[in-house]
Amino acid sequence: MPTPQRLESLNRGKFDYQEVLRDVARSMVRLKRPDRLLKLITRFIDRQFGLTHTSLLVFDTKRNRYVFVNSKGARRFPVGLIKMDVNHPLIQWFSDSRKKQSMPKDFLFLSDVKKMLSRAEFRMASDSRGDQLTGIQKAMKNLNAELIIPGYFKDTLVGVLILGKRVNGRCFTKQEVIFFQTLAHDCSMAVKTAEYNQNLVEQNRELERRLEEIEGLRRKEQRTYYEIMRSLAEEVHAKEPCIFGHVSEVEKLGLMTAREMGIDLSGRTKDILSAALILHDVGKIGIPDNILFKPGQLTMEEWNIMKSHVEKGARILEPLTDFKRVREIIMAHHERFDGTGYPRGLKGEEIPIEARIICVVDSFHAIVSTRCYRDGRSIESAVQEIRNCSGTQFDAVVVDAFLRALRKGLHKKGAVPDVLGDYAGR
Repeated sequence: MPTPQRLESLNRGKFDYQEVLRDVARSMVRLKRPDRLLKLITRFIDRQFGLTHTSLLVFDTKRNRYVFVNSKGARRFPVGLIKMDVNHPLIQWFSDSRKKQSMPKDFLFLSDVKKMLSRAEFRMASDSRGDQLTGIQKAMKNLNAELIIPGYFKDTLVGVLILGKRVNGRCFTKQEVIFFQTLAHDCSMAVKTAEYNQNLVEQNRELERRLEEIEGLRRKEQRTYYEIMRSLAEEVHAKEPCIFGHVSEVEKLGLMTAREMGIDLSGRTKDILSAALILHDVGKIGIPDNILFKPGQLTMEEWNIMKSHVEKGARILEPLTDFKRVREIIMAHHERFDGTGYPRGLKGEEIPIEARIICVVDSFHAIVSTRCYRDGRSIESAVQEIRNCSGTQFDAVVVDAFLRALRKGLHKKGAVPDVLGDYAGR
C-alpha cells in the first residue's frame, strides 16, 4: 500500500492515483491471502478519503451469499453479522448486467436513485422497475451508502465496495469514482485468483490422495503376487521332500554372506537381495519334471531346456515392477566369474554382486543337500569344491566372505570342520 511519504502528499492534496494502483497491483502478487489485501484497501480508503464508513462485501461460494469481509469508519458495520443473498436488490441490480438499464451498472449513487424515482415514468411504471429502485434506495439508506462500486471478474459479480458520505460534505469526483472502480476490479481479481489457486491446491491434494490410494493397491497387489511367487518357488523344491527348505536356507546363507562383505542391508537393499535369494529358481516351474528330477545325466537338449529356467524366471517376475533389479539378478545367477556361464556370458563385475552371492551359496547348498538321485556330500567336501572354483566359477571375494560367515554360523553350533580353520578370526 502507499508509503508514508505518499500519504503525506495526499494530505497536501497531491494524490497520485496511478502510483497507489501500482502499489495495489504489487500487493496482489506479494500477498498470498486476499483477505489481507481487502483489509488494507478498506483501511486505506477510510483513512485517506474521510468517509463515514468504508465496507467491502465478497461472495462466499460455499454459502452462496455476499458477506462483509471488512468495514471501517465511525459508522462501520459488524463484520460477519450482515449478509446479502443473491436475491438482495443491490446484488440483483449489479448481477443483472446484461440487460439495458436507464442507469449505469458500473457504480450507483444514492442521489441518482432518488432522482430516478422522482421521474414520472418510474412513479407511474406498471412493471417492476419502480419497485426495484425503491428496494435499492431503501437498502442504500439502511447501509448508509452514498456510493456503491461493484467488482467483477469477467461477468461474475465477485464483491461490492460500499462507501458512506464524506465527513466534510464534499461530493465524490469522477476521478475518485474511476479510482474506486479500479480498486474494486483489483480486489475481484485477487479474490478469484486466490479462489482458483485454492481450488488447484484442493484438486492436487485429492489427486495425491487418489494416487496414494492407487499406489497402495498396487503395492498390495504386487505383495500378493510376490507371496504367490515365493510359494511357487518353494513348491519347486517341495516336490522332493528331501530338499524341502532349500529356499529359506539359501536365503539365510546369502544374507549372512552379504553382511560379512559389509553390504548395508538396511531398507530396500535387503528386500532386493532377499527376494532374489528366494525367487532365483522360480523359473524351474516351467521345466518338465522328467528333466528337473532326472536321476541320470541330462542330454544336451535337456540341459538347454534346464538352462532356460533363468529367462523363464525373469519373465514370471515381469509384473513385479518394483523388482526390476531382482529380475536382473535372477537372469545372472548362473553366470560364472570367468565369463563361461549362461545365459549371456557375463564376466567379473559385469555380474551383479547379488547374483555372485547367490551363485556361491546356491552351489554350496546344492552340494550338501541330498537329492532323489544322489546323496548330499559333507560340508568339508562342499567347502573344498567352493574353494577350488574360487576365481573361476565364483568371485573370490564372495567365496572368502561366505566361508567366514559359514564358519561363524557353525562355530555357534560347536561343529567347525578343519577345512574352515583358515577362516578363523578373519
